[in-house]
Amino acid sequence: MKIALLMACVLACSATTQAAPTDNVKLSINKNNIKVWTIQDSQNPIMMYKAETTLNVPIEQAVALILDVDHAMEWVPFLSQMKVLSRDEKKGEFQLYMVLDFPFPLKDRDLVVQGKMSKDAQGIISIQNKAIKKGYMLNKNYVRLNQYEGDWSFQKLGPQKVKVSTYGYANPEGSIPLSVVNMFVQQQPYQMLQKMKVELEKPKNFAPLPDVLK
Repeated sequence: MKIALLMACVLACSATTQAAPTDNVKLSINKNNIKVWTIQDSQNPIMMYKAETTLNVPIEQAVALILDVDHAMEWVPFLSQMKVLSRDEKKGEFQLYMVLDFPFPLKDRDLVVQGKMSKDAQGIISIQNKAIKKGYMLNKNYVRLNQYEGDWSFQKLGPQKVKVSTYGYANPEGSIPLSVVNMFVQQQPYQMLQKMKVELEKPKNFAPLPDVLK
């Protein structure tokens, strides 16, 4: 059973998605049935984001794509490696190791993510992720990201329709111009949801969802 791609947006933001009160929420992108909001916190110069879209597929199919680690690199921007370190499908918990391909001359980034999957009484499926400092050896070729949080939310709107929302925040570390980082806050989630739509249009057999999401 494949489990857990939880890449809300690891190149984009910085602080915590549940952090201090935000001062400014802006609808930055609204096209191709995808909306991206950027969120500016007065205490943090790097923006957070929220993005959402609707997909004309069953909710199970949309979630299964997110959980398909083996094919994540085919549609998640900047992702060059992902592996499952541990998983407990009964509890819906897992750990992932990811490597992110940053443009030259920047060093690539890596991180270890602790994740939790759940389904509430209304049938909304959530996947919550947070970077942890332990769980995989440090590699001198990469810059380790320790500040990252990202959520996915899937709400069934009909037999063949689902609302997908993703929230994200990550500190990319290192000497990267703030303007470049904040540009990714807008563009990366938009590109990711666009590629997600394309991927779901391909004929593919997805693994069944773990019991905790049924």
